[in-house]
Amino acid sequence: MEHLAVERPSAALAVVRLMGAGRVNLMSYAMLTELWRTAHDLQADDALRVVVVTGSTNAFSAGMNLRQQEVSAFEQFSVEQRLHIHAFGARACKAWEELDAVTVAAIEGHCIGGGIAFATALDFRVASQAATFSAPELRHGMNMSWQSLPRLVSLVGPARARRLVMLAESIGAQDALDWGLVDSVCAPGEAFDAARQLAERLAAMPPAPLRMTKHAVNQAAGPLNHAVSYMDLEQYALCQSTDAHRASIDAFLRRG
Repeated sequence: MEHLAVERPSAALAVVRLMGAGRVNLMSYAMLTELWRTAHDLQADDALRVVVVTGSTNAFSAGMNLRQQEVSAFEQFSVEQRLHIHAFGARACKAWEELDAVTVAAIEGHCIGGGIAFATALDFRVASQAATFSAPELRHGMNMSWQSLPRLVSLVGPARARRLVMLAESIGAQDALDWGLVDSVCAPGEAFDAARQLAERLAAMPPAPLRMTKHAVNQAAGPLNHAVSYMDLEQYALCQSTDAHRASIDAFLRRG
C-alpha cells in the first residue's frame, strides 16, 4: 500500500497510519480505496480486538486533496463515473464503522473535512490539545457527504452539528471534548500514546461482550443513519454542477 501503513504490535492490536499528501496529510481516492480494502482484511482476522488509527505529527488529515483530477477537473467524468468514484468515501467509513474490532483515532493537528468524516466513523477519538476540527465543505460549494452528518449529529447534537457544518466553524480540542466529538484530550504530541493506552484497556476486556456492545451501541445511536443520508452522494454530484463549487475550486487552485 502507498497511502497507509499497517503494523501489528500484537495479535490483538493493529495500528493503521494515514500517509497522505503534504504536511497536512491530505486524503485521496486511492487512500480511500486502501482504507476500504484494509477494513475488509482486518475484519477477516478473528484475533484482532482493537485498531488504532493515526496520521502524521501535523495532522490526522486535513481532508480530501482538492487538486486531485477527480475534484479539480470533475467535468471530464460522466455522472455515472463520478458517482462510482465518490462512493468510496462512504464505503470506507461504513467498512470501518462495521469492524468487529474496536477502533480508536489518535488525532494530532488538523482534523478537517474528510478527516473529521472518517474519524467520526471510528469508536473512540483521542485528541491532543493542539488538534483542530472543522467541516468547511459548504465554503467550497459542497455538501457534507460520506454519510457523516448522522454520525456528527449523534455525537454533538443537531445545534452543534449546524455550527460545524452550516457555519463551517473551527473548534479546538477542549471544545471538541466538551461537545462530545472526542473522548479525551492529552498534551501535544501524546495522542498516539494515549490512544495506545486506551487500546490496551479495551483489548483486556472479554472479547465477545466487547464486540457485541460495540455493535449494540452503534445500532442504538444510529438505526436510521443510512435511511437519512444515503442520498448525500447524489447531492454531492449535484453540488458539483453549481457555479459556487466551480468558483471555489478555481480560487483554491489559483492559490498555488
